[in-house]
Amino acid sequence: MKQYGKIIAQLRKENNMTQAELGAKLNVTYQAVSKWENDQSQPDFATMAQIAEIFHVPLTVFLGEEGEAAVPPAQDASASVVGYCTVCGNTVHAADVAQQRPLICKTCAEEKKRKQEEAARKAEEEKQAAIAKQQAAERGKKLSNLTTRNRGLIWGAVIAAVVLVLCIVGAVLSKEEAGIAAAVCIIFTIFTYTFASQMFWGGFVFDTCLFGGKIIGTPGIIFSFDLDGFIFLIVMKVLFAILRLLVFVLTFIFFAVCAYVLSIFTFFPALVHVTKYGFGCGE
Repeated sequence: MKQYGKIIAQLRKENNMTQAELGAKLNVTYQAVSKWENDQSQPDFATMAQIAEIFHVPLTVFLGEEGEAAVPPAQDASASVVGYCTVCGNTVHAADVAQQRPLICKTCAEEKKRKQEEAARKAEEEKQAAIAKQQAAERGKKLSNLTTRNRGLIWGAVIAAVVLVLCIVGAVLSKEEAGIAAAVCIIFTIFTYTFASQMFWGGFVFDTCLFGGKIIGTPGIIFSFDLDGFIFLIVMKVLFAILRLLVFVLTFIFFAVCAYVLSIFTFFPALVHVTKYGFGCGE
């Protein structure tokens, strides 16, 4: 068998071309070119024709020892080697070509397609799982909101019923006119119901939501570093504590009365809010 390694190496070097550059032009790896030049393997006739065309030399440079061109025996076109797969490095025949540039065999192309389909399937499964998780969270939140709302309505009704009974007893004992007594009982019952229901919806967290939960502390006091100064500090601290407690009680009573009076106007907006967002400051 004629060895073509020296001829290929000579042509490549004369044209200042590396093995990798020649392999790229032939759609093969540089290892394949190296094997040709070291007579470890032999290119087929089609590849030799490409080499001759690349270096602008006649095909006769690859003549056999008897002076005849190295023409391969007739074979099926589908069985001819066209190069090496750029992915797996295996020999690729004409019937196994999935992509020409870069050269990829059908096996590697199918494997790539399978991996892409698998990745797409996993992404879809993760997406569906995330959607299901979100829907479950929304259902749980809605159920919690309904529970909070119903709890407020039930306890409001219980407290209002107690107030109604007390109003009726008071009206009977006071022997007021029936119309006035009935009106007073109904008004107190309605206001108590709307106020008590909102209490169980977390109405008293409004101040925390509004002021961000900040607590105003006792102001600093300047005092001398002696016994009288310490006594003065203690007395002032106690006075400030009493004053702060008094302000808190008065403020609490004032806002409680305001909340009681305004509860009938805030009842329905609060009912919608707690049904939609549940307990807390809302969203």
